[in-house]
Amino acid sequence: MSVLKEEINDNQFLTFYIAQELYALSVIHVKEIIEYSVVTKVPLMQNCISGITNIRGNVIPLINLGIRLGITNTQTINKRTSIIVVEKENDIQNFKIGLIVDEVNEVFDIYLKEQEDAPVFGSKIRKEFIEHIGKVNGLFIPILNSSALIDIEELSQVSSAKDI
Repeated sequence: MSVLKEEINDNQFLTFYIAQELYALSVIHVKEIIEYSVVTKVPLMQNCISGITNIRGNVIPLINLGIRLGITNTQTINKRTSIIVVEKENDIQNFKIGLIVDEVNEVFDIYLKEQEDAPVFGSKIRKEFIEHIGKVNGLFIPILNSSALIDIEELSQVSSAKDI
């Protein structure tokens, strides 16, 4: 039975908006979706890291996905702003990170035959952030690579001396 569940999850993608554009993320690593809440700023962090928040007693770092992808330079919060909590495993431990998005849309089944490789050029975001392009109801939706988005080593580096 768990094989069937994994098979279904491999084809399910949560879609959401960033700067009025639709993106998708595999539901395999999505733990929950919550309403945007209080964020505590942390000094000397990269611009895309908004800070930390408390989710049921757990401190979760928050990444503004629009800034991380290079789509926007600022964070606009409204009543539809949401946090997608993803869980990843690295060599040391499992960790959770919140991804701030403008609005969560819905979950689509996007089968392998409906996915194309990411284009070599013409994208607004870095190629390593795009895993595939999904085709849904005549739309092309970039499927984001969650591992690249929440690369702890890259995120923990200070981007340049001028930021300090």
